Amino acid sequence: MFDPTTIADDVFNRVSEHYQRIGRSLAWPQSDPASSAVRPPTPLHADIARFVRIANAEQNRAIADDQTIGELIERFQNVLDLLFLPATGRYAYRIPATFWSEPGIGQVLARVQAWLRHDDLIPLTEAAQLLFPDLASTNLQAARMRVKRLTERGELMVYLAPDEPNPTQQVRVSRQAIEALDAAGYAQKQ
Repeated sequence: MFDPTTIADDVFNRVSEHYQRIGRSLAWPQSDPASSAVRPPTPLHADIARFVRIANAEQNRAIADDQTIGELIERFQNVLDLLFLPATGRYAYRIPATFWSEPGIGQVLARVQAWLRHDDLIPLTEAAQLLFPDLASTNLQAARMRVKRLTERGELMVYLAPDEPNPTQQVRVSRQAIEALDAAGYAQKQ
């Protein structure tokens, strides 16, 4: 038979662990109120600030050591867990594909993910020239449209370049993804 106390204790422990994890990420560090009027950042604030520096290309991937990369992967996963992990904490979760294209945190984390993979983000023109070189040499716009359709179908993830002043030129794609499609003979199948 089912024991209500055992089950209730299990549920309580799961939810409590989840909220404690959230609490540790959101807790303001202890500080001396007399020494400073400005609060130090929470662990979540610090992680987001670090990810924004990466997304803004303020941290060079080539000089990051393995320990730093490992720490960043752990912090990256922690942010995703805070956003998407169910209270039980025991099941895999799905991140909606639309999350990665959201302005703000979605695009920042998408760029951090590309940075962690040591991937270049390239404009559609360059992607078209790599994936459809024959077509691009005669009709660059048609080749660009093919790449754009890949992004619209969700076969290529879109990244936005916030430093690009022209909104129509902000779209970027992964060089690694383009090279993988090319290696798979995608252009020949079209």
